[in-house]
Formats: sequence, structure tokens, C-alpha cells
Amino acid sequence: MAYEVFKRTGVRVEVPALSITADGRMVINAAATRLLIDAGVKSVLLLWDKSNRGMAVKATHKGDKNAYSVSVSPGKHSGSLRAKAFMAHIGWRAPRRETLLATWNAKEKMFELTLPEKYLRSD
Repeated sequence: MAYEVFKRTGVRVEVPALSITADGRMVINAAATRLLIDAGVKSVLLLWDKSNRGMAVKATHKGDKNAYSVSVSPGKHSGSLRAKAFMAHIGWRAPRRETLLATWNAKEKMFELTLPEKYLRSD
């Protein structure tokens, strides 16, 4: 018999990443979701540094008027938040989902990432 190896489509991810969809949702991968759960984060602020194309997702308390709620999947394999207004504000224009590596700052309880210039509107 001629067997072939089945190539897995899913593996445990150890590198935190956020994906931004074309419709403005942010999807948080399993590694990043584990960090948020371990830090007790349920609500976040979205921060923008236009000059450096830097974005941060920072923990905040639920009552903060600028807070976004993080939804975590039942199996705790991923998380997400709706950020359409924020993505429009910064000029995000990617035609499809883009996955970006994120750096976890434990002291500040936040993820930091740099957005690719090619997907940002230049006003």
C-alpha cells in the first residue's frame, strides 16, 4: 500500500498574533488569548501611534467608556473584538485578513504591534 502522511492544519501556536479582517474585526490567536486570560483581561483599549504605525491593545476595566469587550471562544482557543470604527479611524485598507505578530508587555498588560504601511491610508 502507498500511504501518505496527513498534514495537520492546526497546531499549538506559541507566538501571540492578531489578525485584522477586511470588515474590521480583530481575531486574537490562541497564544495571545492565553496571555489575556492569564492576566485577567476582559476589556481593552485600542491605542494608535500614527507616526510609527504602532497599535496597542491594552487592558482596562469594564466600565471604561472607551473599552472594547474581548470575546473568548468556548474552548478558549481564540478571542475577538469588533473594531470597525477604530480601523476606519486609522485608515486600515487591507483587502483580506492580515495576521500580525504581537509583542506582549506584561507590565502594561498590552499587546503592541506595527501595522504595514501598505494597508494604511495616507492622508
